[in-house]
Order: sequence, then structure tokens, then C-alpha cells
Amino acid sequence: MDKITAEVQAFYEAYPYPPDGRVNCDGYHARLLLSYLQRDSDESGRIHVLEAGCGRGLNLLAAAERQTDVDFTGVDINRVAIAEATHRSKQRGIDNLRYFICDLLDHESLPVREGGYQVILSYGVLTHLSNPLLGLRHISRLLAPQGVIAIMLDGSYGRQPLDRYLQALSIIGHDSRSMDRLSMARALADAAETTLFNGNCWQGTASVDDIEFADRCLHVHQKSYDIAGLWRLLDSAGLRFIRWLEPNDWEIRQVIDNPELLRLIDSIGDMKRFQLTERLKFLPKFTLLVSRREDKPRPLLRATEVAASQYALNPQLMLDRKGEHVGGCLLRGRRVDLNSHPLTHLVLAQAAQLSDEFPGQQLIDRLLKQNLGSQLIIQGILHAVEHELLYCPHAAGDDLT
Repeated sequence: MDKITAEVQAFYEAYPYPPDGRVNCDGYHARLLLSYLQRDSDESGRIHVLEAGCGRGLNLLAAAERQTDVDFTGVDINRVAIAEATHRSKQRGIDNLRYFICDLLDHESLPVREGGYQVILSYGVLTHLSNPLLGLRHISRLLAPQGVIAIMLDGSYGRQPLDRYLQALSIIGHDSRSMDRLSMARALADAAETTLFNGNCWQGTASVDDIEFADRCLHVHQKSYDIAGLWRLLDSAGLRFIRWLEPNDWEIRQVIDNPELLRLIDSIGDMKRFQLTERLKFLPKFTLLVSRREDKPRPLLRATEVAASQYALNPQLMLDRKGEHVGGCLLRGRRVDLNSHPLTHLVLAQAAQLSDEFPGQQLIDRLLKQNLGSQLIIQGILHAVEHELLYCPHAAGDDLT
């Protein structure tokens, strides 16, 4: 174990992350993550998920409770967190979840599985490694054929206010005599609320709990990326970008509405468009899905495939149900405009009454009873899929080992 790794281990054993009350399973839905990738093999079996850097395992535990048909494995270098996570899992009687103490930079310590893991998660962990590329290469070797890796890294442009605060903290940190480091850092963060943090995503830093504050402001090692650096990292690891897990964050039309300028932007290619977005918005995190270089994103659903495809409500969707009707909904915490297509309300209302996964023809048959034309119904379903209200899971067991 190198010096930086040992320091990171000691830090997070003193401040085990995440804090209580911070459970968020949005990035843990195995079938949803796999649905973004084209898969064409005919093997079958259960889905296996590895979280590389699970911390206290709060999100993984919640995911395992909700996805009983999926096997989860969590690894972390934090011995305190793994001990706590293992105890919680046993207390709740969760039998599709296991934990290991591992160093992502030591490939021999990682839990190799024959056939690999179809989904690997690594949220906010690679950024603390002394060698992020090596860590990414190690976990990518554990990936099953046609599998996906979900990654969260720090974005350098979005972190600029926080980085300036950390530089200010380092100026006075070595001269601290009467204040402990946490108190001094909090006092400085309080001053930054009206300056560096005012009006951006870092506002409120001074008031977060000690665990979150330590992770944000007192960490011992951190590396951030811009888009060009992220692309180099993925290329060096033999991986390709599939999509952002929060695509709305990267929607340039949220900040630009000039039609002529948008036409120009649409012609410059994905990487340059992402570079433009990272400079115009505060994006402190890059949360993305990647795969092996030879794999491909799943193609868009076509009208001729609607009836024969399988569907499920997006598990990140929260519906406001009023009897058999849908009054509104949130997707990843954002309100969805249900008036953008005349059938959106009806499609969601009928889909919500079906099983967890259902064939398109079943949904079409229910909508036909509403005296709607078949072509309009197909357009409504396509619209719901395009806006990620519905998704198309690969058939249960397909393509898995």
C-alpha cells in the first residue's frame, strides 16, 4: 500500500462515508444501467453487480433489498466501513449482498468472479486513488462481456470555487494554534458563503454534517478532470463513453436559446459540446456510464419494435397518482412536463397498473380500449421511452452469466 492510499484509508476510517440519511439508489438500478448498452449474446443467469468503493454500504444495502433478483458485492479499503456494512447486512437478513476489504490498486485483493460482473459501480472513489488509471484498469478487467461501468469523478471546472476555498484553507492551516482543523475549516467555509460559494452549487457547505464536510473539505487526496482529461482516461483504460447518467445536466439548451448559435453548437460534435457545457455551467461531478471499447450504446427504439419490446417504468421516476390517473411526476428529482405529448398521462397511468416488466402489446391493448388510434399510441410510447419515463430492460436472464 502506497503512502497516499494509507492516508486515504486512515482518513475515511476516521470519517466513514456516506453519512446517515443519505441513501440514494438512483445509480444502482442494475437492469436500467444494462438497458443502455446493446447486448446480443444468448447466455442466461442472474445479474451480478460490484461496487468498487462502497464505503459504509448504505446505498448498496438499499439496492440489494429492492432488487432481490440481483447479486451485489461491495468492496472498500475502509475496514471500519466494511465491518459496519457487513453487520447491517446480517441484521437485516440480506442474502444477495457480500462485502470485502480491498485495495483497488492491488488487483490480487479484488474479488474475481468467473464470467465477471455485468455492472460495476464506482462513485467518487477513483478520484481519491493515487493512480486512478490503474484502479480503473483493474476494475475494468472484472467486467463481464457486454457489461457496463458507472463512474463518478470530480469535474475540475465545477470545483473551482471549492478549490479556491481549499487553497485559502491551506494558507492558514499550517499556522493553526488555537483552533482544531475541523473548526477552522468550518469558520472559513462560513466566510465563503457570501463570496466563493454564493449562488453556486457549493452554497451551504458550512452547514453540512461533519462527515459530509470532511469528505468535501478535509480530504487528504483528490484528483479532478475536465472533459478532455476524462476522455484521455477512458481511452487509456480501453473504455468508451456510453452516456451521462444525468443527461439533463449536460443539456446546453438550458443555458442557450439562440437558434443560430444552437445550430452551430449541434455541428461541433459531442466532446466539444460537452466542453462548452462544462465551461458555462457549474458541474462539480461527472457521472457517466462506460463500456469496453468494442461495445456499443443501445440503438433508439423504432416504431416497428414497440409492440414486441419489453418495458418497465423508470425506477428513478416518482409518480403523483390520483386514482388511475397520473397528476405529475419527477425524474431524478426534476419535474417532468407531461403536456409535451397528448398521450403521456395515459401511457404512464396504464403502465403504472401493469407488472414490473410488461410487453408492449399489453400496454397497446389497454390504450386501445381508450378509443385511441394505434399509430398515436405507438408515438406516445416512443415519446415516453425517448424521455426516459419508460425503459426497455433486456429480458430477464438474457445475456447474463
